[in-house]
Amino acid sequence: MNIQVRTGGLLGEHLPKGSSRNRADLEVAAPATPHTVMTQLGIPTDKPYLVAVNGKVVPPSALASQPLGPGDELSILPALRGG
Repeated sequence: MNIQVRTGGLLGEHLPKGSSRNRADLEVAAPATPHTVMTQLGIPTDKPYLVAVNGKVVPPSALASQPLGPGDELSILPALRGG
């Protein structure tokens, strides 16, 4: 199934070649979750991220269980750090 992936910051390095502006259309095998897509893209899953599906935030505890459907938009943003 095809989904749209948006990333923030340097996470765009993990998108397929030819992606532009940290956005990509991605073919993923069903059933897919944010965690499986992050693994497919090579995004480290042991770091904190702000993850949303169709604009709704997915809590870290649900990354491996939140189902993705055809046409969904998955956003993965690095956690903000301040000091």
